[in-house]
This record gives sequence, C-alpha cells and structure tokens, in this order.
Amino acid sequence: MGGIFEQFFGGGGGGGGGVGDSFFSQGMGGGGFDPFGGMGGGFGSPPRRAPQPIEKPFECTLEEIFAGCRRQFRIGSRVVAIDVKPGWKAGTKVTFDEQGQKVTFVLKEKTHGWFRREGDDLHWTCRLTREQAARGVTLTIPHLDGSSVRLSTKGERTYGGSCKAIAGKGMPIKGGPARGALIIDFRVSG
Repeated sequence: MGGIFEQFFGGGGGGGGGVGDSFFSQGMGGGGFDPFGGMGGGFGSPPRRAPQPIEKPFECTLEEIFAGCRRQFRIGSRVVAIDVKPGWKAGTKVTFDEQGQKVTFVLKEKTHGWFRREGDDLHWTCRLTREQAARGVTLTIPHLDGSSVRLSTKGERTYGGSCKAIAGKGMPIKGGPARGALIIDFRVSG
C-alpha cells in the first residue's frame, strides 16, 4: 500500500518507518516540526506572557513640578519627551511602547530644602523662641516661583503646634488655575 499514506502517517508493515516517523517529524529533509508536540507552544505548554512593563523612576524638584518642565529619555534607539504638567504628584506615570515592551516612567519628587508637599499644599516649618511667639514676628518666605511671601504674626496668638494657612500659595491643582495653600507650621522652643 505505501506511498502517500506512509509519508503522512508512517509505515505499517515490513519496510517502512514506525509510529512517529511521520511526514511532520521528518519535514523537508528531516528534523522538521511535529504539530502535535515538539516545538513548544502546544497544548501542554503554558501560554506566552507579554513582557512585564519596565518601571523607571525620574526625579523633579518642587520648582520644576510647580512650573512644569520637559524631561527627555532614551528608550532603545529613540528619544522620548515627558512634559511634566504643573502640579503633577509623585507617583504620576507616563508609559511608552518600545517594540512591544512597555516602559513606564514614574515621577519622584526631590526633597526640598524648606518646603514639604502634602497633596496640593506646601508646608513650611517656622521655628520660634517663646519670646518671638509672644511678641510676633514678620516672616519672608521664598516661594517656588521666585517671589516672596510676607506674613506677620503680630497681634496673633502663636504657639507650638499652631499653623496658619495662606490660600492660593500652594501647588497648582491639575486641570485649572487654582492652587493649594501654603501652610506655616509653628514650632516654639525655649
């Protein structure tokens, strides 16, 4: 009987090959692939997963986040730009796709010399002696935009743990012209 049947399903009696010597396993000149096993990805193999996204942190100062800035990065053979919008928060993610591999850049805030950010508010710690707290002081606070914020505590009761908020002097709020508050946290010693 031989012929075509034996080429596809293997020879049975006498001179042909045995089970497994099919056309698929021999291929064109031997060593081909067998659709019922062999090259992986068959029924018993786990499915292929997409590569895990790569996360890369990048840092900006509070001044850069306050005003907005542009950062450029190299991914493989190309250069990509991230336009940091005014008021973005730490943890903001921007994702690029580079030949099927997702690369996610994650914003980190650099520690500032005198401001601490909480949400859209900026906190500044003012350290006073008891005498200064009792008589009042005039404060000049350098702001992130290069201006100065002036504030007087004369005639007000200032004590350790108290705070004063100045609306509109914090970080920009995403999507609009509004801004958070500048909060002065008072610490009194001596």
